[in-house]
Amino acid sequence: MKKNLTMTSFLFLIIFLLIEVSSVFAVGALFSRPRFSNQEYQKMWIKSISTNVEITEQIAVTHLDQVFYNELNQSVEAIFIFPLPENATITELVYWVNGQRFVAEIKERQQAVAEYNEKLRQWLDPALLEYLGDNLFRLSIVPIDPLSEVRAEITYIEPLKYDFGIVNYEFMLNTLDLSSNPVETVMVDVNSSSKYAYQSFTCPSHQNSTALQITEVNEKHYHLQYGDENFYPDKDIEINFRTARDEVEFNILTYTPSEEDSIGDDSFYALWITSPDVVGEDEFIPQNIVFTADVSSSMEGERLVQLKEAMYTFIDLLKPEDKFNIVTFGTFVEKFKPDLIEASEENKELAREYVSDLYALGLTNIDEALSASMEQSFNSTSQNSLVFITDGDPTWGETNIDSIVSRAKRNNTSDLSLFSFGVGEDISHTLLERIAAENHGYATFIASDDSIALVVNNLSTRISKPVMTNIGLDLGSLDSYDFYPKTINDLFWGSQLLYLGKYKNSGTFNVTLSGIVRDGNYNYITDIYFPDTTGGHQFVPRLWAREKIDYLLTQIELYGEQQELVDQIIELSLMFKILTPYTAFYADPDDDPDTTPVEEVDEMVAEFKLMQNYPNPFNPSTNITYSLPSNSSAYNVTLKIYNSLGELVLVLVNASQSPGTYTVKWDGKDMNGYSVPSGLYLYTLEAGNLRISQKMMLLR
Repeated sequence: MKKNLTMTSFLFLIIFLLIEVSSVFAVGALFSRPRFSNQEYQKMWIKSISTNVEITEQIAVTHLDQVFYNELNQSVEAIFIFPLPENATITELVYWVNGQRFVAEIKERQQAVAEYNEKLRQWLDPALLEYLGDNLFRLSIVPIDPLSEVRAEITYIEPLKYDFGIVNYEFMLNTLDLSSNPVETVMVDVNSSSKYAYQSFTCPSHQNSTALQITEVNEKHYHLQYGDENFYPDKDIEINFRTARDEVEFNILTYTPSEEDSIGDDSFYALWITSPDVVGEDEFIPQNIVFTADVSSSMEGERLVQLKEAMYTFIDLLKPEDKFNIVTFGTFVEKFKPDLIEASEENKELAREYVSDLYALGLTNIDEALSASMEQSFNSTSQNSLVFITDGDPTWGETNIDSIVSRAKRNNTSDLSLFSFGVGEDISHTLLERIAAENHGYATFIASDDSIALVVNNLSTRISKPVMTNIGLDLGSLDSYDFYPKTINDLFWGSQLLYLGKYKNSGTFNVTLSGIVRDGNYNYITDIYFPDTTGGHQFVPRLWAREKIDYLLTQIELYGEQQELVDQIIELSLMFKILTPYTAFYADPDDDPDTTPVEEVDEMVAEFKLMQNYPNPFNPSTNITYSLPSNSSAYNVTLKIYNSLGELVLVLVNASQSPGTYTVKWDGKDMNGYSVPSGLYLYTLEAGNLRISQKMMLLR
């Protein structure tokens, strides 16, 4: 049997290189090699970088324009790989190659890949932008003429991070080690505006640079310009700003589409609720707080050291009016004290001694740990919080995620807020996200090389000053629907809530924010105008669509890949031009004479061949395609997967097979059924006396 070729074999070395230099990986990098060769890809010269940024309140729209130059006297194929900020959504891709301009379209992934493979059969690669995970994207371009330029334009939007009163924007300018020559020109132009006056607007990354100028147009509008030439940019541009905020603040942006937008008739809104910049000591709410920590065997070493540092700081932040306890778990659950105790200096010192004596041992009993933590004597006059940290899946006691989540929600009779932390790669994202979301909190995931202490301590500082709990939002007679998130978390000092939805009617409406501040009820009522005239802020519908897509992806994680959910994601992706795991950007350069007849390609398929896995990098699964030649009636075939240390991970195929083309799927698990960590893997095909290997990258 014959199957379509998978995507062209992009060398693993490219992706591996970019991961290794992730600390300096910044704007897009282009890697090229001569066409039809097996040479390693080499970095291409970045000639110029031009960037325009429009910041409205806390939304940034970034337009990046890069020009590269092929210095070789021969035609090349190239891969353009670039990262985006964590919460950014790409909205447009335009590129020029060999004097022609192409605009990429969002297509259903299966359709885009099929069209891509059809072009591949003619040795003509159209540009295909794929979602690779962790907001890393890839664009492949073939051919590029000798001594010619390639230009790529990318537009993306992102809600900016707000933390303790400061809003942060970062443009990843650093090109060190990614260009074969110094960049001829770099230009960055930023306009930032707000309906509130700026208290400060700074660029800490380049504050002493003569290449930077910040102009205060007025108290609500700042203009930043940066320009330099003939150098290697070696750091990103970071902008921090703060606006005046004395109380809980509402901020709203809307958009009403036109017929040309093709996104329906209803309007969209984005509503921010922000805590005051300063919270007085008299506004603190006494806390009942439990710190529940995983001390199973996998926490041994540096993780346990950092965990102890985090717990020491947690103890130090406790105030005399607070109550606390510490719960630790491995195979079995232990408590520092049977129940909550006062945060006296004597008790805090005893807690430090308890933490000092902790050691890592056992399996991971998450269900019992949550139950023991929630049975503490919480009360209604204090802020009740549970900080839960683990580095693994449940492996002891109850291991069914639905059962664990249901029991935790049932046991939460004191309306406590649960903040979950996952450390490393071998964790159940679904479990941690669900137990947090269903218990008034949120989940945070910490990479293996990140500081547990720093991340957890930031949360401890934040929740030590709760501003408002049990929040409710009433939009009055506004006909609002399809809003996200589905539940509103508590509002803490230094934090912010974003609420997105659609509406049908228009006018000025009484919007009421209700909640509890200390032990009293709080109601903040303000009039907000929701227009229906065409126009507004074009990025708002995409923010809403991105939030809904994330919600649907979470539903797929919980309930499986149901076709109804997948269809909704694809429909939203195509309508709002948002890249998802089910779609891809596709651009087709027509009328290129440099083709190879289909018959020649078919002959190659009949050879002994092991294709590059697809997708690569991948998460959670990938497909491996191989061909067995017709000079034998049957082969004893093995397909084995090894890790970077040369250790056997899994025998994927061990069978007698006839000549033909085969595709098998690897789900990222080893021979024992456990998910393997991120990293480089080797897959080796043996058939008779024939042997061939390829490399692939797993990114969790």
